[in-house]
Parts: sequence; structure tokens; C-alpha cells
Amino acid sequence: MMRTGLKVLALVGLGALNASCRSFNPRELMRPENLVETANTAVAAVQDANRCEKLHANPSVQEEYALGGALAIHFVQRGGGLMLEGQGQALHRYLNTVGKNLAAQSARPTLEWTFGALEDTSQFNALSAPGGYVFVTRKLLQGLENEGQLAGVLAHEIAHITLKHAIRHYGEVKVGTCKLVTLGEAGIPDDWLAMLNASMAGDGTLDLDKKPDLLGYLSEKTIGLLDKGNAREQEFEADRVAVELMLSAGYKPEDYLALLAKTQDEGGFFANHPGKDDRKARIVAHLQTLKKPDGDFSGLATTGLRSPPLGPSFAAVRGGSSTRGVAKDAN
Repeated sequence: MMRTGLKVLALVGLGALNASCRSFNPRELMRPENLVETANTAVAAVQDANRCEKLHANPSVQEEYALGGALAIHFVQRGGGLMLEGQGQALHRYLNTVGKNLAAQSARPTLEWTFGALEDTSQFNALSAPGGYVFVTRKLLQGLENEGQLAGVLAHEIAHITLKHAIRHYGEVKVGTCKLVTLGEAGIPDDWLAMLNASMAGDGTLDLDKKPDLLGYLSEKTIGLLDKGNAREQEFEADRVAVELMLSAGYKPEDYLALLAKTQDEGGFFANHPGKDDRKARIVAHLQTLKKPDGDFSGLATTGLRSPPLGPSFAAVRGGSSTRGVAKDAN
């Protein structure tokens, strides 16, 4: 009861502050009939704001693809475009072969998975967006020694998508926007408001294909949260799923540990992530829980796991100056 009363008093105070100095009359505001009316209005506003929580519902697949496409365009623009020159197209075919093999082992194999390489040579980074979009920068690709390490990076981003971490941020943006509008602290176009109201009256989803301007607004706000990073437990969760995907696809999870070991804790792919030593320890512990008493992984033989070299098209990543860890073309 006390919390409700404080909300009402706070809203009454906001209403008073929003009035002009000339029209503000404390005695008039405190008249019993006016105070009751203001309090009722405040309570109704709080109740309406609570309805906004419905927008936290999982989006439809159509809504997820719309959001993911908008985020993907932003990532490509910010990353200097896709690597398409020279062997760039062959490189993309290779990335999609490795990535889609991993995604097929995931909890969402039917998404339209798309994997791309960004020209960015300054950020050691990998990015993902709802709907199955995964991007890696040239600098990150240059640091890989074998296909197992590539699989580890892609599997980690696939895990973020299947666990819907970005979608949680998106839900926070939708709910936050709705509450600000409901409480009179922000304004949006009438057609946006109509769509939000229809969503709250329905299943909580939005048809963003019909409102590209609203899509742009929500995706920009979501990117702002993504740039701040995921919660520590979300990163640990993505690591756990990543090594399981690697095992299912036949890769040695030790390659992912090797990638963590040689990378700095700060910057790019590991910005806002927990420390690499903590991550490695948790991955090793998780792998132990997956093992059978004889030391093999459940459903798999450890002798069958692979650590293959990178495909021939990977020479494009290094500008043809180095073929370390790159398989030679059969021709």
C-alpha cells in the first residue's frame, strides 16, 4: 500500500510541476475533490503503464526477421561493409557452410541463417541479430588458426540468437517506450501509439513491416542496449551452448578454449564479457558434466572430434600474405 501511495504522490507532484507557474495554485490542487480526481488519474496511468509489460512477449517470427534485418544493416554499415572483393564470395560460402552446419544442431535449425564477414580491420569482433544473422570482422578472422576456432566464434553467436538475448533487450525497449508514453514523459506519432495499443490488446507482437519508421526507432534503441553488452550470465550461457553445438557438429571444444586463451579480456568480441579465465574454467566444468564415466562425451566418441584447417578461401582474409592454418586447394 505504501508503494502505491508513493507512486500516486509522485505522479501528483509531476502533474503540478508540469503546470505553468501562473496557473499553479497549491490550495486549489489540495481541494478534496481535485485531489481525488488527480489521484484517480495517477492510479489509472500506473495501471496503463503496467499493461505495457505485455509487450515483453516473444515476437512473432515475422517481427523477429524485421528487427534482425534492421540490426544486420546497421552492423554491416558500421563494419565497413561486407568482404566481397576477390575471394570474398567464396569466403562467404565457406562461412555459411560452417555456420549452417552448427545452426542445424541448434534449438532453432529452421531459421534462415545468414553468416557474413565484415571489412572491419580495427575490431576483433563478432555480432549477431535476431532472425539468424551472424557477422565476424576481418580482424577476428585474421586471428583464427583453424576451423575449430571459427566454429567456436560462430557457435557462440548462434547461441545468443537461439537463447534470444537480443530479443530480451528489444522487449525492454518496447516496454520502456510504452511506459514513457503512457506516463506522459515522451511523445510518439499517433500511428505508432495505435499499433502499441493494438499490440497490448492482442498477443503483444508488432507488425513492423507496416511501420518502417517505428522499426527504425526500436532497432536504434535496441542497438544502444546491445552496445552495452549482455549480462555476465548470458555470456556464460552462450559459452555453454556453444561448446555443445561444437560437439554436435564434430569439433573439438578445446579449440574454443585456445581462442579464449590468446585473446585480451577487453575490446571487441570480449568487450563487456566476463574475464577469459573465468569463462575457460566454467567451460571446462561444463564439459565435465557432459562426459560419460569412460571419458567420452555422451552420444559421441572423443576420437571422432575434429580440428580441421581453415578452407582455402580463407587466404582472402590475410590478403594472400599468409596461409597459416589454411588448407591447400585440391586443384
